[in-house]
Amino acid sequence: MTRLDPRPILVAAACALCTNITVPAAEPANESAGRTAAPAAICSVHREVYVPSPAPKVSPDVGVSYVGGGLRRREIHSATDKDDVAENMRVHYSDDNGRTWLPFSPLSVGSDTLTQKDIGQEILSFAVHYDPTSKRTVEMLFQRLYLGDPQAAIYATRRGDQKYFDHGQYRLSDDDGRTWTQARQLIYEKGPPFNSEDWADPAYLHANQVYGGYGVLTLADGRLAYPAVAPVAYEEDEEDRRVCKRVPWMDVGKGFVPGVLCFFGTWNESRGDYEWTASKPISVPRRVSTRGLEEPALAQFTDGTLMLEMRGSNAHLNPKTCPGRKWVSLSKDGGRTWSPATDLRFDDGEPFQAPSSFARMLRSSKTGKLYWVGNISKEPVKGNSPRYPLYIAEIDEQKAALKRGTLTAIDDRAPTEPADVQLSNFSLLENRETKDLEIYLTRIGERPGTGNVYKYTLKLLD
Repeated sequence: MTRLDPRPILVAAACALCTNITVPAAEPANESAGRTAAPAAICSVHREVYVPSPAPKVSPDVGVSYVGGGLRRREIHSATDKDDVAENMRVHYSDDNGRTWLPFSPLSVGSDTLTQKDIGQEILSFAVHYDPTSKRTVEMLFQRLYLGDPQAAIYATRRGDQKYFDHGQYRLSDDDGRTWTQARQLIYEKGPPFNSEDWADPAYLHANQVYGGYGVLTLADGRLAYPAVAPVAYEEDEEDRRVCKRVPWMDVGKGFVPGVLCFFGTWNESRGDYEWTASKPISVPRRVSTRGLEEPALAQFTDGTLMLEMRGSNAHLNPKTCPGRKWVSLSKDGGRTWSPATDLRFDDGEPFQAPSSFARMLRSSKTGKLYWVGNISKEPVKGNSPRYPLYIAEIDEQKAALKRGTLTAIDDRAPTEPADVQLSNFSLLENRETKDLEIYLTRIGERPGTGNVYKYTLKLLD
């Protein structure tokens, strides 16, 4: 394998009326050593401060993952004082499942050049997965190129004036992340490769745009599967023009909506690499989700069915006539074709309100059951808010729905906390020794402009 700098790449931190939902409320916790809630429907929850905020107006972030098939862990710590821009990044490793840690070291991309003229570049790690088929650790990378100031580029793109461009890459390790191959691009359409001499090449910027998901799966047939967001050409119909006449084309350029496709990788032993294919993208009308479908999560049912769960948004729409939803699509043929996106519901058929935030799905090796972790709102949702409470629920694999009777609160906004607190940005993994689920979450806004990172330990009930 071609070897690179062994240090990790930068990590940064996507209409029917809803009935009222009665759910258990999480007990507000103080910031002491921790607290354990009474066992709820499917698990007990212990919360503790993991990384305190280093300063006013600064929120820390921790990305946690296993690297390799054993107990080697990697944590990447950063701090955020601007929207979606992480700074002060550092990394450390543990070879004994987090009992002891090697010292922190600065992050590096193998080059000190992160700008070219007025263009900025971020290389971010979005997902790490050990694939038993290839016996490799696969890291899914994300490249973002900003045209001008990053903060200004983010705001402009959200208003429909695209000023940043995203692409997907991956790299491999056969020694638990100590060394890596060169990064390779994820490709689903014709287009030139990245030109290190000209970051702003329009042909590269506009081709193969990808915003990757936060999880990778090895499927039952041995293939690797990775969901991602890509722009989908879209022409409004009369109903869209009526409903969305005051809605900007958000996150992508005018005439496109964010849609979701899935990459599938087949391991080629002779090449020492994956051969990739991509499904056709799934999308919805702008009047259904004004920001399209984003931040997908993927799961495989025991019968082989694939399920995509996706974030939508009712930003700029009337929340009474177009509530916030989570969206799902199913594939019965290994990902070649996908069903039209429908709203995720409870197993009794009732819908629920959800903000525009990501969710995660994970199958427990302890119980064998598939779980969903995400935000469900007790009140009408407007775009991204409110991002609480945070729940876990078992997925009914026959109905592709959440089992209402298993809905269990992980955390909620305390009465004394600001209304804009967010319980939505988190890492999720299963402890390979205890089989407990671990969540590392920054409670953004728990105090004005700041929040700590908390560790939640979920002990699943058999």
